[in-house]
Order: sequence, then structure tokens, then C-alpha cells
Amino acid sequence: MTWVSWRLQRTETLIAVGILALLAAFLVPTGIQMANAYHQDGLAACVSAPPGPICGQKLGDFRQRFQSLIDLANWFTLVPGLIGVLLAAPFIFDLEHGTYRLAWTQSITRGRWLIGKLTLAVATAVVAAGALILLFSWWRAPSVHIDGRLDGGNYDSTGTVVIGYTLFALALALALGAVWRRAAVSLTVAFVGYFAARIFVDFSLRDHLVAPLKATYKGAQQPSFLSNAHIMSMNATVHGHQIMSGGGFLGGQMKVGAPDMSNAVFHVVYQPASHFWPLQLTETGLFVGLAAILILFAAWWTRRRTS
Repeated sequence: MTWVSWRLQRTETLIAVGILALLAAFLVPTGIQMANAYHQDGLAACVSAPPGPICGQKLGDFRQRFQSLIDLANWFTLVPGLIGVLLAAPFIFDLEHGTYRLAWTQSITRGRWLIGKLTLAVATAVVAAGALILLFSWWRAPSVHIDGRLDGGNYDSTGTVVIGYTLFALALALALGAVWRRAAVSLTVAFVGYFAARIFVDFSLRDHLVAPLKATYKGAQQPSFLSNAHIMSMNATVHGHQIMSGGGFLGGQMKVGAPDMSNAVFHVVYQPASHFWPLQLTETGLFVGLAAILILFAAWWTRRRTS
């Protein structure tokens, strides 16, 4: 049964390998270029201590030089969803074309067929996600050192959430395919659903998965505990008058004649850099849990409909 399942999923697995190879062809040379620039400019010393004017200039130059590449790579966080729905295709094709009946004539029980098909898809998805984590973690190493792991693109591609994303996309496609038995529609809707779920979690849910911290400090110099933190909101007052709200100066900029910022009192709500793994593991658990429910539903529905 394992051999048969592999033969049926071989094409999609090779396509997934091809996607990883194309990513590597882009990321490896650009990653080497970024790593060389990071080391040659001595940026490691700049990020290990409060940067002075020279380090500030170097960091700004590095960001300006590679920002377009980093922005492009942020879209690659959709690749786990693409691979996930792709690996669900053989299962849905079996249901759409009725070829599962052929397997049953070869002394393969329905339960064994289901377990074989789903287990192979899940295992392949986890391996592909692991490869993505290794590739992106290496490529984003300079950006992580400079901007921290909670930076949006760094967070989405350098931790265990990639496994959760891939399994969720796979499971959503399997569940929709089990119900509709139409591969093209199921895979398309599953990818759109994956994209919608990612947007919701990224912009609405993630900040609340782990309780954020609150702090108050005085003066324009940002304290060290906010280094590489994700600031959710920031307000500033001078002598009781609010001059900044939500992370930006009221009115879009600080007006001429505004109070000296050295007297400002800042109130911040933030996720510190130390919350990276609690956030990662909680979000991974959320997506893996949803994936498990969807896969069990796909198995139950398929067994019920093919009885």
C-alpha cells in the first residue's frame, strides 16, 4: 500500500521538490550576498550594543540595499500553503476519478487505504516544511540579527509555524476535496482559505496569543527592553497633554513648537523578543490542531461516503 500511495503521489512530490529547488536557486546566491555584506560591514558589532551614528548609518545602508529582496521574500510565506494544497491533490483525484475502488480490489481495506494516503501526505508535508524552515532561517539570519525574530517576515518563516501553515493548507484541501470530490475547485478554494486564515492570524489574532507586556518610560531614548520587540501601541504625553498616539505623532507629525521629547512619558504595549517561542508554539499548535480536526473529518467523511 505504501508503494502504491507513493506512485500516486510521486508527481506532486516531485513538483514540491521543484518548488523548493527554485526557491533555493533564488535564496542561496542572494543569501550569500547579504551574509557577506553583513560581515564585511561589521554589523555584528553594531547590533550587539546601542548603535552610534556610524553604526546607524551602516544599518540604514544595509536595509536600503536589501529591502526590496526582503519585501519580495515576504511573499514566499505563501509557499507552505501552495505545497500543502498540492500534496492533497492525489487524494482528491482518487475520489474524483473513483480509482480508489481499484485499490480495494487488491485486498486493501478502506481503512488501510485512508491511513496510507493521509499518512504519506502528512509526512511529505512535514518534510517539505522542515526544508523551508532550514532554507529561510539561513537566508534571513542577517535580518534576524538586525530587526529581530518578531519582525513579520522573519517570524513567519524561521520557526515552527511553517509546519503548522503547511499542514493546515493540506488538511483544508483534503476536507474540501472529500466533500466536493472536485480537485480544481477544492485546491483553489483551499489556497484562498489558507491565505484568508493567514491574514486573520497575522493582523488580528497573533498579538493576543500570548499576553503582551506594558511599560512606561521617560525621555526620547528607547530603553533596551524594547530592542527587537514588537510594539503593538505607543502613546506619549508631556505634562499631561497627549502628543503621540498609536505609535505616531498626533496629526501625522510632531508640530513646530511641540514640547521637548526628553520630557515625554511613553506608554507602550509590546511583545518582547523573549516571547518569540511562546508565540511560535501557540500559533503552531493552533494550526496543527485545526489541521488534525480537518484531516479526521476528511477521513470520516470519505469512509462514510464510500461505504
